[in-house]
Amino acid sequence: MALLKKISLIAAVLALHPLLAGEYTNTFKIRITEEDAVGESIKEDPVEAFNNAVEAAMKTGTSLGESELVGRAETADFVLKETWVRKEAHLQVTDLQVLKYKFSRPPGEPIRVSMNVSMQMDYVDLPKFMEDYEKTVTGATYRSMAVPGWGQLYNRQYTTSLLYGTGFWAFYILFIQAAKNAASNDELNTAALNFQLPALILWSFNVSEAATSRFMGRQGLENLRQAYRLDARYDYVPLTERGVKFDFILFQCSFGEGFSCHL
Repeated sequence: MALLKKISLIAAVLALHPLLAGEYTNTFKIRITEEDAVGESIKEDPVEAFNNAVEAAMKTGTSLGESELVGRAETADFVLKETWVRKEAHLQVTDLQVLKYKFSRPPGEPIRVSMNVSMQMDYVDLPKFMEDYEKTVTGATYRSMAVPGWGQLYNRQYTTSLLYGTGFWAFYILFIQAAKNAASNDELNTAALNFQLPALILWSFNVSEAATSRFMGRQGLENLRQAYRLDARYDYVPLTERGVKFDFILFQCSFGEGFSCHL
């Protein structure tokens, strides 16, 4: 059972990888100076010295990238545990360019290479991931019930939102115009059958599609959260309180992650 669970988890991550690459990753660049990108070769091999300098630059870049992520988390109004950043943020070098390098051989020392390097670092865009992860099925459902297409916007389904919204309001406006021009009950019934009924059908499909998409998306994000070993309660901590609080004379009620009242 454990093996099957691991296989299904890996399959889910692989299936979501294109989405992750386009939707939940971000990029920044780091410059490494000559002082932090130095390589030597005891064997007096210039290629080995060059490779060692590149390796040193990558280690320095990774360390600076981890600090960059922690700093960005604080400016984005939440805190990331440094252990998660080091192990699970999937910070990686996706592009490395050696801008300038210089060989030298100090007296009595091995051949040495120092270089300036530009790196592109990719990492999991956790704020955006958590924003989608915390969205609920009820949130998508109620929005679609109130305004057709709103639930799809909530799910980031922009094209589907436009289609449902345009279709519903087009049929509904046609029904209103036909109802105004109706001279008898038969014409009113015909208008309802031709325009109001399709609008209601589109409305019901809109609600069902938004709820189903949010449910499926939530399952995929949960698999992804498990794959990245992210515990939102501890690894992702908002710096400011979410929701609304009301202070009464003897007790306090808050609306945020659920409803609660206490003295």
